[in-house]
Amino acid sequence: MGRIYLQLSMMKLHHIALTVNDIDATIKWYQDIFGFQVIRRHKKRSSEIAHITLDDIRIELFDYGQETKPLPEYRQALFSDLKVIGVKHFCLEATDLEKTVEDLRSQGVEIVTEIDTAGFGGKYVFIKDCNGVLIELYQE
Repeated sequence: MGRIYLQLSMMKLHHIALTVNDIDATIKWYQDIFGFQVIRRHKKRSSEIAHITLDDIRIELFDYGQETKPLPEYRQALFSDLKVIGVKHFCLEATDLEKTVEDLRSQGVEIVTEIDTAGFGGKYVFIKDCNGVLIELYQE
């Protein structure tokens, strides 16, 4: 049986999903740091769910309250996590990476790496959100 390929024009990334330990604190962090806005919030089964957006970026947040498990230690470090199968981080594009990093530092955001050159061009840095989730910031 032959393979069926979907045309890329038929698909686009809709959202990234994160499980968080405090949905209110996480929403506030993404609002204060990047300017995300809540577009939807509801409860389903044993979770509270929120969708936050910034321009074309949508993040879905899940909070399972007392059932939420912490991020395993081996997944908290960038270079050890890269060796584990699965999604590693998401990347936001910045127009002025140095200024962005300076602003983030002044707001107490954890900067994980120094600005470095990407192998495919451009430059990047990694930060962590208030849950320890890795976020790459990239400038072409």
